[in-house]
Amino acid sequence: MSAGEVDASLRVSRDPRLLAPGFRQAVDRAIQECGGQNLDAYVYEAYRSPELQALYYARGRTFFPPSAPVTNARDSLYSWHGFGLAVDVVSRSQGWSVAEDWFRRVAAVFQAHGCRWGGEWKMRDLPHFQWGRCKPSPSDLARQIYRTEGLRAVWVKVGAA
Repeated sequence: MSAGEVDASLRVSRDPRLLAPGFRQAVDRAIQECGGQNLDAYVYEAYRSPELQALYYARGRTFFPPSAPVTNARDSLYSWHGFGLAVDVVSRSQGWSVAEDWFRRVAAVFQAHGCRWGGEWKMRDLPHFQWGRCKPSPSDLARQIYRTEGLRAVWVKVGAA
């Protein structure tokens, strides 16, 4: 790898084709509706690779900044991003630097399309939206299904295939 080149597994993915089909439809519709409400929302991150999840987990733990951890998911199978069932949504014009009210308005749209919002959790994650039929975090059963039957089987189990 040449200097300045970044490992592809460490790049943020916005590829909607890596999302569960039912969830992808919900996200597409919600983003379109946000646009109709003058909310310049876009999917900043969709599927997250194991390598990128490990990097996020290390932030605030083994390298700094930030001074506090950014995720409690120690690997990609402890986050719905690793299953193609979660996205992070931010403002196209302001990035992460928007008021909480902006996220609340976006959340109302996403919730109308069957998604859950990370802003309602104890450890709040304002940009996070996931398939509404999923528990807040993947269970041992979800990880077992993934390992024994594959990703599509998880999507079927949560009604997002």
